[in-house]
Amino acid sequence: MRNPFHFFRKNQKALLAVFGVLLMIVFTVGGVVSQFFPQRAAYEAADKVVVKIDGQPLTKPEIDRLSQDATLVSLVTGMAMARTQEAGGFPNPPAPPIAGLRYQPPSGPNSPGGAMREEISTQVVISDHLFSLEGERLGVAISDDMVREFMTSVTGGVISDVQYAELLNQAQGADGRVTYDQMFEMFRRTLLVQKTKRLLLEGISTATPASAWINYRNLNRTLDVQLYPVNTADYLAKVTKKPTEAELKKLFNQYRDQIRNPLTGEPGFLQLDKAAVGFVKADYEKFLEAELAKITDEQVAADYEKNKDSSYRKPVADPAAETPLGVPATEPAMEEQPAATEPMTTEPMTTEPMSTEPMKTEPAAEKPAEDKPAAEPAKMEEPAKEAPAEEKTMTETPPATEKSAEEKPAPEAPAEEKPADEKPAAEESSLLGRGSEVMLVAFQEEGEKPAEDKPSEEKPATEKPADDAAPAAEPMKETPAETKPMEEMSAPMDETKPTDESPMEEAPVEYRPLEEVKDQIKASLARPLAQAAVKDALQKVSDVLQREYDDYFYADEQNGNPFDDLDLKKLAQEHGVEYGEMPMMDYIAAMESPYGEITHAEFSYNPQQGGLQRNDRRFVDFIFGNKSPLYRPQEFPGASSSSMFSMPADQQFVFWKTDESKGFLPTFDQVRDQVVEAWKLQQAAKLAEAEAEKIAASAQGDAPLNEVVPVKDAVLVADNITYYQEIRQPGQYNPAQIPGVEKTGLKTLDKIFATPVGATVVAPNADETVWYVARVTGERKTEAELRDQLKAEMNGDFPFSVAYLEGMRSQVRWNQVQEDLFERFNVEWQSIADE
Repeated sequence: MRNPFHFFRKNQKALLAVFGVLLMIVFTVGGVVSQFFPQRAAYEAADKVVVKIDGQPLTKPEIDRLSQDATLVSLVTGMAMARTQEAGGFPNPPAPPIAGLRYQPPSGPNSPGGAMREEISTQVVISDHLFSLEGERLGVAISDDMVREFMTSVTGGVISDVQYAELLNQAQGADGRVTYDQMFEMFRRTLLVQKTKRLLLEGISTATPASAWINYRNLNRTLDVQLYPVNTADYLAKVTKKPTEAELKKLFNQYRDQIRNPLTGEPGFLQLDKAAVGFVKADYEKFLEAELAKITDEQVAADYEKNKDSSYRKPVADPAAETPLGVPATEPAMEEQPAATEPMTTEPMTTEPMSTEPMKTEPAAEKPAEDKPAAEPAKMEEPAKEAPAEEKTMTETPPATEKSAEEKPAPEAPAEEKPADEKPAAEESSLLGRGSEVMLVAFQEEGEKPAEDKPSEEKPATEKPADDAAPAAEPMKETPAETKPMEEMSAPMDETKPTDESPMEEAPVEYRPLEEVKDQIKASLARPLAQAAVKDALQKVSDVLQREYDDYFYADEQNGNPFDDLDLKKLAQEHGVEYGEMPMMDYIAAMESPYGEITHAEFSYNPQQGGLQRNDRRFVDFIFGNKSPLYRPQEFPGASSSSMFSMPADQQFVFWKTDESKGFLPTFDQVRDQVVEAWKLQQAAKLAEAEAEKIAASAQGDAPLNEVVPVKDAVLVADNITYYQEIRQPGQYNPAQIPGVEKTGLKTLDKIFATPVGATVVAPNADETVWYVARVTGERKTEAELRDQLKAEMNGDFPFSVAYLEGMRSQVRWNQVQEDLFERFNVEWQSIADE
């Protein structure tokens, strides 16, 4: 008989969709929905203590109640802010933010922003509870009027406190059991937390003159430094002292509820979830090499012929690089261009009087004083008006230049206006002669015949103004086609003519040689085949594993390992993949192992940044991020629904969990060995620091650092280092990394950048595994110069960069305030916070 769970497996997609909707509802309403299950609190162990505060236990049901209250407040507040936006108002988000609510500012017409819900962790619940206790200790009182003001202020006055009753009913439904008065008290407690936070954080983000100077100096100082490393690990063997039980228990109690932080070196004895994994791995490069060997020369040649027009053309010269006359825009051509225009001025003119080439504009104004003086004024006065008409004339001209010139005297009205402007026209013609000599040539060529038959006043009025307005290149293109003398012009003109016609004729196409692109073609042909081969190999292995897993999962009893009867190594070899195992470890240990380096990059469009955003998927995240059962085969990287595109992963896996254990808050005896190891590491760090201080004391003179250190070749030289590096967009910074320094941290940078040139100090790296003897050997600007620069940049306030960096520092100080609060109330975790 088939196992009854077969129904769920067969319809898992539909069921997951239904469950997904239910989960969304639960998340939206949060703890309010839990009131439908009143037996839940009774079912929970009432004596299960999560944390002790000043020795007073706080149980899980009590923490759940605090979380439900905070969830309801954030939900109703978010709904009030959303209704404010619907009414055209502007929400005023609480500051500091309240638990469970985050406000996204508008970022454009398509992104109006608004209130967004966030999950409230146990850590946040306990932290807010401590702030409320501290507020009560300090005597912070919250009146009813203050609560009402708070409720209306977040909506900018659009919604009154009375209207919150409607929002409450909407949030919890018709069967809701929370009354308006109860909600009002929840808001009172929220406001108490807000006021206490403001009291403790007052001025925490304000830049003082001293902090502003430090930020500005660190932001603008550039140093040269020499560093000599002293490794903490080298002194572990020198720790001969035995720790006492009191020392070990003190260390254990200090870090019992903390996670080991590899970035700071602080120990942590809280035990995280652990997992062991078996996997088969396909190396994409090996499959690619195999496919490359199969590609034949005939396939390459066929692909080349098929795609050479689209992919393998040689670049051609850009036609836009040519001048309007059709001559390539090079310096020699530009020098010859005037010579090409001068023959045009004289060649069409067969009469002797116009043969004076150097003075072509002035004779045009003097000699035809009776006939042609009006010609040049016409160009200055009416080019814009008659340019379109002139274009038509040019298209009609090629059949017979003289006839068209004779037929143009029709528009006489403009011609009559010209004589009145003869003197100004003569003055302006000298200016025209400088910049538009080619236009004058076209004018003279077409106007020569009419000049004999008709008064010059008529002819210029019809053609010349439009000629002057038209681009110089057009008359040049038309004229050679009209008269044969143009074909017998000088060499520059001969070059111009074919150049004008070249756009009509396609230049011969040249292709990159096949030998040059042969490897590129082979790779393009082999890549999809290699990826298909990888998927096929992994799919065949996965099918075998899935069949064994299904039989195991639907068996009446699930005992042992479903793959015990399989030779996994042989199965992997048969399909060209590798078999491997990851031993039992937690997430942090896995990230520090080679498995933490296995990633796959995918790219998706980010509308806020206006470009592609890279998303790195980690193998370790897949292992610990999903709650899949033991032995169920999974893929990495697998398919992604959020990525626009991705390259084939270098390493692709089918993996399955072979063992796992849940994290827990340990007792001293459970982690005693880890405590001893952490104590020894701290002692070794002290010995390494002392040795580094000794070396630094001996290196205070002018002698080079590599002459006073034990190992001369170990000295690192780092020039042009900065405290910050700019990220993403201007004005945003992260602490910089010093080349050669492992895990550069704020402690490293603070120590070095506070050191004057020539001095030697000791600076630890982030986790204090290395202590550096550091000598500052040079700087780009002195402190005096930087102070003067800061004064010059200040205009009644500190520069924006200084304020931004102060905000970054304030976050560090805010975390310190919270840590101090936990210490003040002697917080002792009795179980994992978010269990």
